[in-house]
Amino acid sequence: MIAGSIQCAGRGRQLVALCGLLLLLLLLWLSLSTAWALSLWQEEQQRLRVGLNLFPAVLGAQERLSAQQTAEGALEIVVVYRSTDKAAQQAASSLKALGKVQGLPLRVSLLPIEQLKAAQGRPLAAIFVASSGLEPDRLRRLSELHRVLVFSPFEGDVSAGAVAGIHVADRILPSINLAQARRAGLSFKPFFLRVAHHAE
Repeated sequence: MIAGSIQCAGRGRQLVALCGLLLLLLLLWLSLSTAWALSLWQEEQQRLRVGLNLFPAVLGAQERLSAQQTAEGALEIVVVYRSTDKAAQQAASSLKALGKVQGLPLRVSLLPIEQLKAAQGRPLAAIFVASSGLEPDRLRRLSELHRVLVFSPFEGDVSAGAVAGIHVADRILPSINLAQARRAGLSFKPFFLRVAHHAE
């Protein structure tokens, strides 16, 4: 009888421990699911990495790039994002690591897209979009309001209203929306225009 009670008590403790472990695993799964929901999909992450590699060439392909310098002689790049996003932080770090484009030093800052309007009037050289799914109207307004290169590596954004991005097909090419570039008052070097994909 006593042995049976001990066995039941032992099983009870094991059951409590098992329930505790399952609860811990459930909480861990929920936290990971939330983290993944806030980050980019795998394809978007790949496009972001490729975009960061192509961005310096697109920025440097602008005519009159030196006219976009700040008073200190730097090119100011703003990385914009929708909400707290590690991808945006990584993008800003990658762009800071570039150091210079066409011999001009880069000054990179990170800003929620809702606060970008406050930067109007600052001598920006480019806006790098680090969050996917921005509305076409917002993409178009960014370049027209700030009169700068708006670069987004995400699928469909160049056709939707970003000035430039990437085109993925047999080869990866820079992509350009010439109509939007003209609306923003931007022009690009002829060689770049020949090799770039022209978005419709």
